Amino acid sequence: MLTIDVHTHFLPQPYIDTLIRHGINWTGGVDLPPWTPEAHLRFMDDWGIDVGVLSCLAETGVYFGDQREANELARNVNDIGADVVRRHPKRFGVFGAVPLPDVDAALAEVDHIYDDLGLDGVYLVSQVDGAYVGDPKWEPVYAALDRREATVLLHPVEPKQTPELPWQHWIGEYVFDTTRVFMTLVFNGVLDRYPRINWILSHGGGAVPYLGHRLAAAPRVVEAYQELVRRPIPAYLRSVYYDVAVADSQVQVNTMVDAVGTDRMLFGTDWIYADKLFDHTRTGEHDLTQLLGAGGARRVAGDNALRILPRLAERLEERLAERLESDRG
Repeated sequence: MLTIDVHTHFLPQPYIDTLIRHGINWTGGVDLPPWTPEAHLRFMDDWGIDVGVLSCLAETGVYFGDQREANELARNVNDIGADVVRRHPKRFGVFGAVPLPDVDAALAEVDHIYDDLGLDGVYLVSQVDGAYVGDPKWEPVYAALDRREATVLLHPVEPKQTPELPWQHWIGEYVFDTTRVFMTLVFNGVLDRYPRINWILSHGGGAVPYLGHRLAAAPRVVEAYQELVRRPIPAYLRSVYYDVAVADSQVQVNTMVDAVGTDRMLFGTDWIYADKLFDHTRTGEHDLTQLLGAGGARRVAGDNALRILPRLAERLEERLAERLESDRG
């Protein structure tokens, strides 16, 4: 079974330097961990993961209030990521960073990601400077991604405004931010206008699969919503993908299966941030076959990812042919 980790992070030194310069010495609830391709490969080999599709982000992606800095940082980490793929083409992929909020800068970097670097897709953080993905002011970016049939990892970040809370934001606020960005995409019509974008919702879609029935009630209760949605809400739930990073308990997986089916689920680890959640002494954790059965596990582990990551599939073509021949034998 081929296993592709679509939700896994890398932190090259220029990115860490930027975080430290802005007074950020931890991210996602943990201290800034050292990252190298070699350490990442050891983790993957230890857990039977064939490919890791990297994204470089912390609380705010690449934008820390200075657009010029964001442009340079996105270009830098994307070039570094491309070099990792060149050195390990069958083990790594990369989702490129896009320096929103500036539209022109974002469009230029999308071109660089696809045309110059040949990366596998992009990632967008849920909101930048208080505006959520799905906001009409970024319409040219959605159009560009749609033309490329892009695969986009949507990742939550620190919410802009929250009350003083006695817990770190990653525990609860991140999943709520993912839920907000999905609702923005639905009710602003982005999923209807740009159906060729393959959106991946992080961490099991936040609360989206669980709240699907409640979201479906909105057009029935409030007439105005009937003009905003063109399809039944369950169809929108099934139009995006959900990774199982830090969302692979039996309850969470069952909820995703019931809401969208295994054809819309992808494997993810959230490593390096989730390193402490990968413990071989806890029997059965992260075991897709135990959670989903052989057929479901195979789809979620890798088959679904290959369908929406064609450049990665091309790099793995020889390996996939060998697997097909083995299956026939």
